[in-house]
Amino acid sequence: MHLPNIKRTGIYIALIVAVTLSLLHMADFKIFEVLEAKTLDLQFAMRGVIPPGPETVIATIDEKSINRLGRFPWPRSTWGRVVDRLTEEGAKVIVFDVFFTEPEAVASDDLFQRAIMKSGRVVLPIVFDFTEAGYKESGFTGQKIDFLLPSAFMAMKNTDHPFGAPPAKMVLPTLLRFSTYAKTLAHINMNPDVDGTLRWEMLAVEYQGDYYAPIGLQAARLYRDIPLEKMTLDFSGAVQVGDTVIPTDEFGRMLINYRGPNKTFPMYPISDLLDRTLPAGAFKDKIVLIGATAIGIYDLRVTPFSTNMAGIEKHASVVDNILRGDFLRRTLDLNIPLIFVFTLILGILIPRLGAKAGAALFLLVFAGYSVFVYYLFVSKGIWFSWIYPASALFFGYTSQTAYRFFTEERRARDIRKMFSSYVSKRIVDELIRDPSKAKLGGDRKEITVLFSDIRGFTNFSEKHQPEEVVSLLNEYLGAMTNIVFEHDGTLDKFVGDAIMALWGAPVGQPDHAERACRCAVDMIKKLKELQKKWTAEGKYAIDIGIGINTGDMVVGNMGAEGKKMDYTVIGDNVNLGARLESLTRKYNNHIIISEFTYSKVKDMVKVNELGSVTVKGKEQPVVIYDLVGVKD
Repeated sequence: MHLPNIKRTGIYIALIVAVTLSLLHMADFKIFEVLEAKTLDLQFAMRGVIPPGPETVIATIDEKSINRLGRFPWPRSTWGRVVDRLTEEGAKVIVFDVFFTEPEAVASDDLFQRAIMKSGRVVLPIVFDFTEAGYKESGFTGQKIDFLLPSAFMAMKNTDHPFGAPPAKMVLPTLLRFSTYAKTLAHINMNPDVDGTLRWEMLAVEYQGDYYAPIGLQAARLYRDIPLEKMTLDFSGAVQVGDTVIPTDEFGRMLINYRGPNKTFPMYPISDLLDRTLPAGAFKDKIVLIGATAIGIYDLRVTPFSTNMAGIEKHASVVDNILRGDFLRRTLDLNIPLIFVFTLILGILIPRLGAKAGAALFLLVFAGYSVFVYYLFVSKGIWFSWIYPASALFFGYTSQTAYRFFTEERRARDIRKMFSSYVSKRIVDELIRDPSKAKLGGDRKEITVLFSDIRGFTNFSEKHQPEEVVSLLNEYLGAMTNIVFEHDGTLDKFVGDAIMALWGAPVGQPDHAERACRCAVDMIKKLKELQKKWTAEGKYAIDIGIGINTGDMVVGNMGAEGKKMDYTVIGDNVNLGARLESLTRKYNNHIIISEFTYSKVKDMVKVNELGSVTVKGKEQPVVIYDLVGVKD
């Protein structure tokens, strides 16, 4: 082929790539948006911690406080003491991320009510339900809930502008006797992205024609002594609080500028508050956010910095964002122009350059653009699009290079090697190739579920200091979670010290049973490493048991109406997996798999048959196996 034809073909290839990516963009290809969000997470990780301001502190419902004050939830009389103590300490705003929806003993409720009345600075939560099903099943009549109205946005502008604040079907408020005397009410709804990561705060939720703010926004407003009528909802893309303008998207959401990982904000156990053992002035003139950090309460969220951040820390980040005014902004959509610019640059230059020069050009432009995107994020607080322009560079370069490989440089083996390094086998690539595999919903699928639990954890917790227990547990859970992710598993939940993981959903995995078994073996290997480390450090070396079962299970979004929904699995086969884990204590081994899992992996595992057992929920005995190892 003559050089002029190569140059002309390069332009054609560039246009094909540009048009294809542009069509994907206009079709709202969700997988690319997920990947775009992941680049934001990466930029957070690269940026690191931003020290928060001194105005916001957290009073924690932690393991220490639960051990001191008793099993959670605590009586209202205890919460009355908390409010009284914070008021005495000079807290300026007291914000609850704790629900009070059911009455208790009259005397206990009276104490809490009097404390709220006396304080005059308490913010109480409400939760909205956005599901039509939840609305109908609730029996809610659609009547106005009058005591909510004083907490709604009073000022709005540009109301003729298209605005997509999420409309709620029903509301779960705090009891009227408490809400009446609260300084204001505010929602605590959290709406993670499709990958489960919490990146946005809903600054406005529409309910029966009115709009309601979250606790972070209301707390910042009250801290600055700004009246409600000076908090303005601008449908064109902003919320104004006094002189502070908060940028929002078309759905009324603020992009959260997270300060850092867990415990970036000052945290004080509620038990220490009540015991008066905290340093003087810890709460004076502060916004005090009250919420759970104890793992067992399960108010943990996935954020750009952490897979298990307490929800109250998200609220603290929102407050600090508003007080500091260092908001993140997403730029205007420049994806299509950048797609054409990058692909055409490569289409014009690559055919004119040799293989090494072409690779150098690609890397230079790719790196330069990546640095530019990161610079805008760190220095300007701008989230600039990366995935589509980077994809234009990537596919533009690879398509041009592939064409040259098959036409002019067939003998260039280094190019073949370079191509192979671009192919990823991880789940995110499966989702890109086939978005239908990411479908959520109430489906029945064959899934493998894994349960692990620490043996004797209750006894260990009782005999050791809470700080030691939490430190050891966090180290253990962090290591085990990493192993689950390494094997492309889905971490369903933590239940106290227990871990539940699954394979085969949301993305189909034909080898889900094998992945689970390999994960279990690696978990035990890692546990032995940790045990050696803990022993050397003079710490208690915990031990675990693991149960694995395979079978049909119902997978989908489940939860409590008006509160929260989780993507999880249910069914008799799930319960069997949990019961197998409990049997490890009886057989004094680490991993037990069912006959159903064994049938899937029998050619690749080393096992010892333990016999048949009859478990609750199964009419027929189940053959179980001690999983010794996995063949390479």
